[in-house]
Amino acid sequence: MFYILALATILRLILLNQSLWLDESIQALALMGKMGPLMQYALADYQPPLYHLIGYAFTQLFGYSEIALRLPSIISGLFTVYFVVKIGEVIGNRKIGLIAGLLAATNPLLIYYSQEGRTYALTTFFVTASFYHFMLLLKQKSTKSYLLYSLFTTAFLWTSYLSWFVMLAQGIYALWKKRYDILSLQIGATLTLFAWLPSFISSLSIGQSTLVTSPAWGTVVGGLSWKSLPLTWVKFVIGRISFDNKIIYGVLVGIIGFVHLLALRLVDFKKNHLLLLWLIPPVILGIFTAGFLPVYQYFRVLFILPAYLLLLALGLSKFKVIYPTVLVIVIQFILLGYYWVSPRYHREDWRQLVRDIPPNATLALPSRAQNAPLLYYGWDKPILEPSHDVLVGQTIYYIRYVEDLFDGTRLGQANFAKSGYTITSQKSYSGIQLDIYEKWQ
Repeated sequence: MFYILALATILRLILLNQSLWLDESIQALALMGKMGPLMQYALADYQPPLYHLIGYAFTQLFGYSEIALRLPSIISGLFTVYFVVKIGEVIGNRKIGLIAGLLAATNPLLIYYSQEGRTYALTTFFVTASFYHFMLLLKQKSTKSYLLYSLFTTAFLWTSYLSWFVMLAQGIYALWKKRYDILSLQIGATLTLFAWLPSFISSLSIGQSTLVTSPAWGTVVGGLSWKSLPLTWVKFVIGRISFDNKIIYGVLVGIIGFVHLLALRLVDFKKNHLLLLWLIPPVILGIFTAGFLPVYQYFRVLFILPAYLLLLALGLSKFKVIYPTVLVIVIQFILLGYYWVSPRYHREDWRQLVRDIPPNATLALPSRAQNAPLLYYGWDKPILEPSHDVLVGQTIYYIRYVEDLFDGTRLGQANFAKSGYTITSQKSYSGIQLDIYEKWQ
């Protein structure tokens, strides 16, 4: 266990100091009090508010640096690995626990979100811990497990709305097994959400209104397509990377899928139905919900990935030789290495962009609402919206960030041309395009 956690820690420290991207920057500004009172902001957010409160506690102790803001996710990622090992021991033996722990420690997607100052790693930790104590309670009643199950279950309910489907699945299972003691704990945890219900209804109403006025918003935040389900599995096993050459992409995914299938076909799914209960209902219900509200993205169901890795570990443990396990872990290391050396897959590099722009420059964005990273990195001057603002100055630095969403008809670019500006140079940062406009003499 110690060596697995040590490995998990090392892998999660690499590239931890990347620039904050938009959502992380918004979170940072909220914790710094620049978005109004934190509780007011937390209650108005689309996600339940627990992550904001935990983030606030950490920033009071460690400050607002990129690393400090990501500490809750780092710690959550390590606890997830720990509980994956423990669940592996509960459903099998020490060997299965170690294999599952190694898979979780080296999984590219779990590592990526262990380095992000958002709620996904925290939710994954809480759900994994909840399932561990759920399994213990199904085997034997224990005051300690009662308390910890209640704690972790309540916690995941307060960090992610899609995790509510986990509670639904656990509740139906407890009812089926006539474990009314567990069911009463689940009801108690669910009742705590009534305190947040007014804020949830308000956020839901705002989301539906935004979807009507801006359909493109739905596509960005969680649009449903035929690729949603297969993409979930692909990202679970290869992480946030991609390949321009679709042949290479397809061959790689095919090889990984074949290796995983060889292992999974050896799993006794009937015996390990609790892992299926963890894995399948949140995806099906999440996709169903996305049919009328854009909530489904693979990273929003990150909390089911440990269940998949545990099933994979069960299959790999059936082989009489160690080579299949080594192959799967080596593939994960290769994918990690490719991510590490490919800046295009790193987080948006707002930090370097702000460093490169002259301090007295005129800056423009398709929407000023996306200025959180600039504010976090110290930009305190006015920002133009070229789609409708009067353009002034000899040189304008136009950050073409999510232009398709906020200026799909390219009114901003038309305004530049109409006002006598032309692009003289362009710069690319990770996830960001910068066009430098000069006015004709």
